[in-house]
Amino acid sequence: MDDEVYSFALKNALDEIRNACPDITNAFMFKEDGEIIVGDENTPEKTMVHVVDAFDGLLEKADAIGGVECVTLEGSNGRVNVSFMHDVYLVTVTSGKADMNYVNTIIRVLIPTVLRLLEKICPAPLKWG
Repeated sequence: MDDEVYSFALKNALDEIRNACPDITNAFMFKEDGEIIVGDENTPEKTMVHVVDAFDGLLEKADAIGGVECVTLEGSNGRVNVSFMHDVYLVTVTSGKADMNYVNTIIRVLIPTVLRLLEKICPAPLKWG
């Protein structure tokens, strides 16, 4: 199975998360080395690059304490959540009124399920890019 199929499946999963949780305004995934894997249809690549660059220093320094599992930044207009799962980071941006219990439940169920399914379909290690 090639990278396009993985990207297509993950992009659809991100779009479905946004459909299930309309308060999610943006979502994308990137690897530990900063390479962007996939983004939803509403997130411009330029935005993804800026976010990855902004988190790069934090994630690099966090290696000293065993890495980052989850980072949430809250602002006056919303939240940015960065979660590490299955060797990739998932970034979601939500409105300030989002029900974070619901958002986190959807994210922590759907994305790992899709990643495990992709691993079962093609057990070779994921190669992105």
